[in-house]
Amino acid sequence: MTTYAVLEQTPLEILPGNELTCALTVRNNSDVVEAYRFEVVGEVAQWTVLDPPELSVYPGTEQNVTVRFQPPRSFRVRPGEIPFAVRVLPAERPGDSVAPEGFITVGGFTETSAEITPRTSSARRNGKHEVAVDNRGNVPILATITGIDPDDQLKLRSRPERITIQPGSTEFVKVIARHRRRLWQGEPVTHPFQVEVAASALTEPPLPAEPPIMLDAGAVQTALIPRGARMLAFGLLALAVLAAGAWFLLLRPAVKSAAEEAVAQPLKEVAAKADSAGKKADDAKTKADTTEQVVANGGANGGAVKKPGDGEAVTTRLAPTTINLQTTQAASNTARTDSHTVGKRTTLVLTDLVLQNPQGDEGRVDVLVNGRAILTLSLANFRDLDYHFVTPFEVPAEKNLTLRTVCQKPGTPIVGATAGQCRTLMFATGTNKVRSGGGTAAAATTPN
Repeated sequence: MTTYAVLEQTPLEILPGNELTCALTVRNNSDVVEAYRFEVVGEVAQWTVLDPPELSVYPGTEQNVTVRFQPPRSFRVRPGEIPFAVRVLPAERPGDSVAPEGFITVGGFTETSAEITPRTSSARRNGKHEVAVDNRGNVPILATITGIDPDDQLKLRSRPERITIQPGSTEFVKVIARHRRRLWQGEPVTHPFQVEVAASALTEPPLPAEPPIMLDAGAVQTALIPRGARMLAFGLLALAVLAAGAWFLLLRPAVKSAAEEAVAQPLKEVAAKADSAGKKADDAKTKADTTEQVVANGGANGGAVKKPGDGEAVTTRLAPTTINLQTTQAASNTARTDSHTVGKRTTLVLTDLVLQNPQGDEGRVDVLVNGRAILTLSLANFRDLDYHFVTPFEVPAEKNLTLRTVCQKPGTPIVGATAGQCRTLMFATGTNKVRSGGGTAAAATTPN
């Protein structure tokens, strides 16, 4: 083995948002100048930088590479011990590559925020609010929501009072502000209050507690009997009396006369139309009786009347269907395909499509219907991608739905998969329209 590499064995512990470095020592035991390229493998690769990423080492000498860890202060960085490795890839002797391994311990942190909506409620008895609590840390927390009313004018309740929130999640708690006394009449009254949100990390050992979050809010109490309601009631009563008098003295006689005149003429027209319809019905019955007699006697010319032939009707059956396609190949810049062929007398109506790139491969993927590309994507742009078509794609009978992949660079293999191969998957759902029957009814004939 001409390449030797070792990581600095020091305790690697870091909090998200901070920076930590360690040294990677590379020695060239060959007799030629060797150029090395370095890659970080594992979950830490997203937030780890190598300085320099490439270097040349003379025979019999060694050099150091700085491994710089920079985890962001985000809930996406999970706490705990995370394994990693640094690949050392020689250019002259690729078969002598090595990958020293190490561990880094990421600490947990809490970051909680909260908001209450609405800030001010308005109600006769029960004001309703909602508190949204966000966990922006990387460990689960237990949040306790408590209402505080220094004037003791409200009875505050939280539903629920305690709630567990996972990292990167938001939970909602209802807060009811019930006014202790009724306000029968008069101007609205505002009662200010506060909501305290206290969060603690659910870890062992526990993390330092955050200071509680205080949210200011208010509840406006309105009167049960609005101001001016008595005068409004008297006014409405007076209008009702005036309207009744006007109806009986002025409007009722005029309306009755106009209604009688308006109904008389339409009644005459309806009676005339009814007489005409009766005559037409009698004529139609006479013609029908005549036709039945002609048929009974063998037709107008004495021949036989044949009924149309009964052909087999075309029917369509709808059947939900799912399709799974997968391609696996090494990085060769050649296309690998997997296809589904639609059956005879069947049309595939494609409504939903899900593409998966679980390893983070690099390359190109095409989805083809009957040889025509409906989607062309770069593998580097997604891990999971789903489409829901408003206007479905149809694949005709005996045609293909095809997944085509060109692999350029395989990603980190998933558990149980072979390394050095790209792996692309497609899941499609839709409906098969299956046709059956199709005979044609014979035409009716009359002999001469």
